[in-house]
Amino acid sequence: MSKLSRTLWASAAAISALVTASSAQAAVYSYSESGGEGLTFFNVGPATPQNPFSATFTVDTSTGKGSVIGSGVDVTFTGNFSAFTGGSSPSGTYNVTIDPTSNIVYNGNTYTLVATPTHADMIIFQGSSINLWGEWAATGCGSCQNLGDTVGNISSSSTGGTAVPEPGMVGLMGLGVLGLAFRRRLANVAGFNAQLA
Repeated sequence: MSKLSRTLWASAAAISALVTASSAQAAVYSYSESGGEGLTFFNVGPATPQNPFSATFTVDTSTGKGSVIGSGVDVTFTGNFSAFTGGSSPSGTYNVTIDPTSNIVYNGNTYTLVATPTHADMIIFQGSSINLWGEWAATGCGSCQNLGDTVGNISSSSTGGTAVPEPGMVGLMGLGVLGLAFRRRLANVAGFNAQLA
């Protein structure tokens, strides 16, 4: 066996090991929220009437993308949720970047995100509830008090999986390329031997 053949076989074996060891799944968590405080005025308390509050919270731990959709709430965000383990009573605090096109509708007014350096946007999991923490101002309504959190009680949860192309698929592609290169090398050697005969 030539040195090139040995190198190709060793490379193929290494990539195979990488493919085998790589995780090809990432968790997608979804929570149904109902009741709770619903919407709250910024640093004051519940914004009534906001019962029953209902929304669906979803986060993908591989992409870090998530959303809170329902009861006048249409919010998407990104953050690092790689350490999030889900479960029916999750806990932890995660800084997020809320998409500026997100909005909340309350009492006929549309509220958009306010950038406040003293009030970082975050998601707070408190066992039985999920708190989207931010500050929202009503567009074109100077007398409207700013909204703060959206807080909902967890009524159900589910976990799914999404295919993650890296690094598993890249490993498989690399293995295929090495196989083709090895086959071509064997064909070249066979052709050369035939010319000598």
